[in-house]
Amino acid sequence: MSEQGTIVKGDIFDILQSRGKISKQQAETAQKRMKREGIPSHQSLIELDCCPQEEIYRALSENTGIPLISLNKIEIPDEAKKCIPAKTAIHYKVVPISLRQGTLEAAFSSPPPMRILENLRLLVGKRIEPRLATSLEISITLKSMYGLGAETVIKIRESKIGERLSAAREIRYKSADGDIKIDDESVPIISLVNQILTDALEMSATDIHIEPFQDSVRLRYRIDGMLQEIPVPDGVRKFHEAITSRLKIMADLNIAERRLPHDGRISVRAGEDEFDLRVSIMPSRFGETICLRILNRKTVFLSMTDLGLEDSDFKIVQKLIDLPHGIVLVTGPTGSGKTTTLYAALAKLAETRKDRKIITVEDPVEYEMPGISQIQMHSQIGLTFASGLRSILRHDPDIILVGEIRDAETAEIAIRSSLTGHLVFSTLHTNDSVGAVNRLIDMGVEPYLLASSLVACIAQRLVRRICTHCKVKDENITPQIRSEISRLLGIKPEEVQAWKGSGCTKCNHTGYKGRVAIYELFLLDEEIQDLTAAHAASSELRRAARQKGMKTLREDGWLKLNRGLTSVEEISRITGNFLISYSMGSDS
Repeated sequence: MSEQGTIVKGDIFDILQSRGKISKQQAETAQKRMKREGIPSHQSLIELDCCPQEEIYRALSENTGIPLISLNKIEIPDEAKKCIPAKTAIHYKVVPISLRQGTLEAAFSSPPPMRILENLRLLVGKRIEPRLATSLEISITLKSMYGLGAETVIKIRESKIGERLSAAREIRYKSADGDIKIDDESVPIISLVNQILTDALEMSATDIHIEPFQDSVRLRYRIDGMLQEIPVPDGVRKFHEAITSRLKIMADLNIAERRLPHDGRISVRAGEDEFDLRVSIMPSRFGETICLRILNRKTVFLSMTDLGLEDSDFKIVQKLIDLPHGIVLVTGPTGSGKTTTLYAALAKLAETRKDRKIITVEDPVEYEMPGISQIQMHSQIGLTFASGLRSILRHDPDIILVGEIRDAETAEIAIRSSLTGHLVFSTLHTNDSVGAVNRLIDMGVEPYLLASSLVACIAQRLVRRICTHCKVKDENITPQIRSEISRLLGIKPEEVQAWKGSGCTKCNHTGYKGRVAIYELFLLDEEIQDLTAAHAASSELRRAARQKGMKTLREDGWLKLNRGLTSVEEISRITGNFLISYSMGSDS
């Protein structure tokens, strides 16, 4: 018999070694760790991360005789969920699966000892039939069933703190030695907020949305560009004001003001990683809605080689950033990676061209770069992009980054800066690269000035990467897309290959993990400059650029597809079917 009271059919270390999943040295290290820390054998292997969890649990199932199941493939009926209260399920880390003839089938992340099975039998009044599931699946399923932070919400309810917090107009805080501290009885709210932040960071989210409604609160994370709803416990609506106040305190905002929008910033350290959270709070019909933008300093600051540019485009961009003067624009919607691309370019220049002075005007400064003077905008006191740009020209810069061209005044100063010998980088919100020309003219920029200063527009989007752990071939490609890709690559339609993600625990069963950029480079040579000066239509500019070999976003996406980085579905989602008319070989 094992320590859990189940029949042993073989040593877990021997099983994994016989299957070639771990080495003898790894087995010995795990055994020593198990004895030293007093943890189960499978837990020591998981902590050492010497082989996949699924393999460890298969061996554990063989070792104990308890069947292994996959929770993501099971639909749990309501009658089973009702058998175990949330508090009990979370405490014992047990997931009810099915109820049959008075027996409750339940999944555990470790073989349960007899005393736990007996305790559960007395609590729920039913015989417990154990099953095994990975600890990751147990955690995800419990969060899905009872909501994120359910245990903390239960503690708040039981201690009656929640009633006092929801009834109060504001939370009282104490200050000691210059640090703002929350009252001891409000600590569970701190724990709940920390769980929301930690969970988002672990899931590599880029944004957290907390939205109050009449009887509920919706929590959503933006992961790889897509919003995913996160279950929250029942009754969390009562604590929304307390959650908002806690975040305001962390961002050094006025907790008493609930009628006006707030903007702030929180610095967070998780392990070795540092994150900046841009906090935006706005009043809505049923309370203040919260958006937290998560900036990971490692992902914001990439090298040029990590941007995902094709070789030909990489060479062009290298030449662009080494120009003595002119304007280079990066266009795209919010969250398309424009700042990351510009930071990579500036970092390269700061490293290789120490004879040049670089100054930036940003709102906000998202990453502190050594060797570069960065100015933070403060529109409340009159420090705008336009006024900041005027001032920095007196500091004799060679290269200027303007965070965003938002108005005619900023655009005009940027253009005149480029005409007086400065290289100017900036961003603009347009749907494609060519559209930037007429967008600036619509702002009030004279076409002849734009033609003589603008050298390139780079449009970009972020597409989701296929998860490398569950990557499989995609056989369901439409003939139209096959034909489109084959023309671009110069191969036969039947030779076109594509991949997709089947979904696994590593990617939260989405099939995607991480993102990669796709680009569209619009370069202004003499012919296109003449068209710009004559205020030609965007369609005419695009036609001229296509004749000179410009790739569209969609075509660059197909090149990423050919490299196995993304899927047909993702390229179609980002670029839209309306761009098919711009496929290679078409002048439209």
